[in-house]
Amino acid sequence: MTADGPLDHECPARDGTVLRGLLWRCPDPAGLVLIRTPYDARAHAPTARSWTGRGYHCLVQDVRGRYGSAGAWSPYEHEGADGRDALDRLRAEFPGLPLLLFGASYAAHCALEAAREAVGEGTGGAPRRSAADAVAGIIALVPALGLAETAWDAGGRPQLWHRIGWWHMHGRGPRSRPALPAAELDRRAAQARERGPVAAAADWAWPAATMSGWRRLWSARRIDPRARYGRVAAPLLAIGGDDDHFRADTERLARGWTGPSHLVGGPWGHGLVGGIRDEGLRARVRSTGGIGGVIDAWLAVHGPRGSPAPWTRILLPAPGSRSRSVFDPASATWHHERSTP
Repeated sequence: MTADGPLDHECPARDGTVLRGLLWRCPDPAGLVLIRTPYDARAHAPTARSWTGRGYHCLVQDVRGRYGSAGAWSPYEHEGADGRDALDRLRAEFPGLPLLLFGASYAAHCALEAAREAVGEGTGGAPRRSAADAVAGIIALVPALGLAETAWDAGGRPQLWHRIGWWHMHGRGPRSRPALPAAELDRRAAQARERGPVAAAADWAWPAATMSGWRRLWSARRIDPRARYGRVAAPLLAIGGDDDHFRADTERLARGWTGPSHLVGGPWGHGLVGGIRDEGLRARVRSTGGIGGVIDAWLAVHGPRGSPAPWTRILLPAPGSRSRSVFDPASATWHHERSTP
């Protein structure tokens, strides 16, 4: 299918802040995909076009305070409420179209939080919206679940190198900045190990708003996926990687999901298949259809269109069903199986 656009899109949040993005459209859409990102909606054009190629409209929205969107940028603070407002806007603009939430890393956090808010408590503790009316499905790739999950690894060790680098590039102001030179990043990580991350950052000339978020990062607590997302009954496709620093959290998310969940893993890191340095291995993964092939098969079961592949019989359409797909590099094949709760 050929996409029209992109078109400029505006969504006023409930507090009046205008959230802006780009909308890619296709003829006769089967559904609508929402991606919310702090990394510039324009940079997501290839991903958006992959969705229009599947037959879905796709809105890529800059999160509050980043690139085209107004407001103040505060990582991991506004994505639930703002995501809910974006979903409400899209429902009004495209009534009847099934809504999918999609995102990688921080954008996966945005997707999960939008789903949570969409079925959050309304009057008298009742759900704000029924699970069936909220979202049709969620696809979370290498998800950065929350502040604490980005700050500490599964063993409780601080992820200083990753966090210092990320906050330098993306945590300060409306646009991302060039990466720190490796030597400077190593120097700052050493300072943080010696003095503590908050005390060390006092020497890095970060503005007050950035320092406030940095302090919040190191005092945050890990989330319990089942407790946080327990009202969300939509099917989840959680895609991790053997070498991803969020692998344990991706598995924890899929294991604790209330609705049907399917976990995908393989020999890649946070950059997914495109980040595999071994060209032969990367080619072998792609020769099988790669992660995109698993997404297409999952959509054929949980989406409005498609012919399911034979292996998708394991994707039981029942709450609490668990399944997984794992790529075996030795045989260059996928193994699809049911898994225990």
